[in-house]
Amino acid sequence: MIRVALVGAIAACASGPDVPATSPKQPEPPPADAQLVSVLEPDAAPVSVAENLPDPVAVVPVEDPDATWLRGSTHVHSKPSGDSNMPTPDVVAWYEKHGYDFIVLTDHNRVTVFKGSKLIVIPGIELTMNPVNCEPPGDGTCRIHVNALGVTARPEGKVDWPDRSQHERVALYSRAIQTSNNLGTSIVQINHPNWHWGMTPELLAELGRRSAQLVEIENVQFSKWNAGDQDHPSTEVQWDAVLSAGITMWGVASDDAHDYQPDGRGKYPAGGGWVVVKARRDPQAILDALATGKFYSSTGVSLTRADVDNGELVVEVVSEPSRTYTITFIENGKLVSTVNGLSARRALPQSGYVRAVITRDDGKKAWVQPVRRS
Repeated sequence: MIRVALVGAIAACASGPDVPATSPKQPEPPPADAQLVSVLEPDAAPVSVAENLPDPVAVVPVEDPDATWLRGSTHVHSKPSGDSNMPTPDVVAWYEKHGYDFIVLTDHNRVTVFKGSKLIVIPGIELTMNPVNCEPPGDGTCRIHVNALGVTARPEGKVDWPDRSQHERVALYSRAIQTSNNLGTSIVQINHPNWHWGMTPELLAELGRRSAQLVEIENVQFSKWNAGDQDHPSTEVQWDAVLSAGITMWGVASDDAHDYQPDGRGKYPAGGGWVVVKARRDPQAILDALATGKFYSSTGVSLTRADVDNGELVVEVVSEPSRTYTITFIENGKLVSTVNGLSARRALPQSGYVRAVITRDDGKKAWVQPVRRS
């Protein structure tokens, strides 16, 4: 029997940033294994606000007639965060205008609730702690940032959660995970794990064992950290180390947006990284899809298919004029196949997992979640 993280087909069509939001059109220490491979390349240009974001739509029948493909962001900030000057209604309006279907509001240490929008706005929180030191030390700067998605608690004001007597990273992250659970969520996302080199494969694996289900493999605001360097493994290498240990963890792309100027200026501009989930247009269905890996992540590449067929992972890409694509399969931490084109397939391994990364010739990517036999 095959256990599949993604089921069905995925599709998208380009829409300009000035097109009003509409419902999607329906037919209606570094790892010991030296063979762990990073497939990330350092970005050649600074991140700018994403324009012409694709608009995911379902193009084939699905088992649930109410399910569709929905684009969203799991890491969004507004004025209550303290480091964004954009009021929450204007943040919601930005994502509506740019064709998103949902966002999770994750203000720093605050639960922000917003209602009355066509956009699905899911309450969340970024549990943020910036202690003066941690063990292991990284580069000397410590950042513990964890998202809780779909919280049900409604605390007033700031959530004071850190235990400042602790200095070990695993204890600090565990405190954040426990606080997430106390706030009524079962979905925990580890944010920009490589920032200031604060993550190791061993630590990320332990956080997975302690119920962290999502990790940002591509936070577009931290591209140089995502890619790693000669002394630090990339976020993808660390993710592969976790998956190779038999731990389920899904890879997320996000914009971590704080700034929403029309010209794309600002330190942390909106757009540029998102997820596409297969779910009914319902908050809990979206959360369920995120928790079970029924999504792909993207910085600009759209897919028509990412599913398992006859024991093979099948990937098909939405073609864009004058663009070329490379589909890479990673199996148990090793790069095993590269195909230049719009479609490819790879047999599931007898043990372990296989996943895919699609790279467009301008460096934009999509990540297909890992699938395994069981």
